[in-house]
Amino acid sequence: MAGVATEKATVPGLATRMAAFRSLGGNCEFGFVQRYCGAEPSGLLRFSYTPLDDLIDALETRFERYGAPSDLVLAPTETGVYYCRSRTYNIWSNTQRTVAGTDHDALLEREYGRVAHLKARMLADLATGEKILVRKADAGQTDADFQRLAEAVWRHGPSTLLRVREAAPGSATEPLRRTGDLVLEGSVRRFAPGEQAWDVELESWVALCDAAYAARAGVAPAALAAAPSADAMRLPRRTTLHAAHNQRPGFSAYTKLLDTTRFDPATPYVFSAWIRIPADASPERIFAALGRERLGWCDADLGIRDRWQRIWAAGRVGDGTDRPCVGLGLIGDAGDRFESRDWHLREGAVPDWSAPPPPEAMGFFARLRDRLGG
Repeated sequence: MAGVATEKATVPGLATRMAAFRSLGGNCEFGFVQRYCGAEPSGLLRFSYTPLDDLIDALETRFERYGAPSDLVLAPTETGVYYCRSRTYNIWSNTQRTVAGTDHDALLEREYGRVAHLKARMLADLATGEKILVRKADAGQTDADFQRLAEAVWRHGPSTLLRVREAAPGSATEPLRRTGDLVLEGSVRRFAPGEQAWDVELESWVALCDAAYAARAGVAPAALAAAPSADAMRLPRRTTLHAAHNQRPGFSAYTKLLDTTRFDPATPYVFSAWIRIPADASPERIFAALGRERLGWCDADLGIRDRWQRIWAAGRVGDGTDRPCVGLGLIGDAGDRFESRDWHLREGAVPDWSAPPPPEAMGFFARLRDRLGG
């Protein structure tokens, strides 16, 4: 046991590793990646959108005019949330405050204070080069464009940059590679939709960032599989048939209630299961559910039939009076069904990348076809 304790003390966990990164303002996506991993570092551009040329201008001028008198303005959006915009650098920051019920002048004053504080923090981080700076590759961005950004950063200090690309549809993600002394590059399966920055493809983001942290710090990659600390709860392991409860299209749940006293309300937990959809079913959606605050997730791919696929959901259990649940959900009607097996509930932001069930784990539908002769 002493050896285990020493290893945990010396090897930073995922949340600690993710806190070592800072966004360079592509949009809010990377801020949500950090949040889903349990990391909430303060950062000047964490929940911001900044065009590349404006970002380079800001870096070259040390953000001097960002937050100067009359520079900031609050702009209401179609979603009813205030964004704070810099007139000088075209930085759009999500205040996460709704227009309704928010004192405009008080919020604007708060934003001036926030920018002043975080700007000083960012300049200090740039000078030491201790943080890994993340920038997604914009559509049409060239290597020369990125080089201009890197040079603007390095005027301040020796920061490592992580350039993130979106993998081509149907293609595997690119492994992390070093393209310069202070430049790392890799890809994620997909970027979040433009107006839904919270809809991140968490697994490939986590794998890429952990590899970048390990390369930057000269340490081994983290054990990204969720820890088994919450797995004492009895959950199904054998193959189980789930059929829709409704004659008309609707929601069917296959869940268990959680005892909130057994979980840390601030810690991310992840539930995963393997499922198999028969060829003749036509569900609208099959998904995993966990807790009150949904973080990362991976719903069923409805195009995959008669073979196992893993679905999962990460979330926080919370500490409210209503008991949250964990399990699976189906949206469909009579005749829609699927099988599941190997349910796991563990502490962490992403599930264990385990192998699928063995071929001999024949499901209900396959056995039935065998009995009926096809």
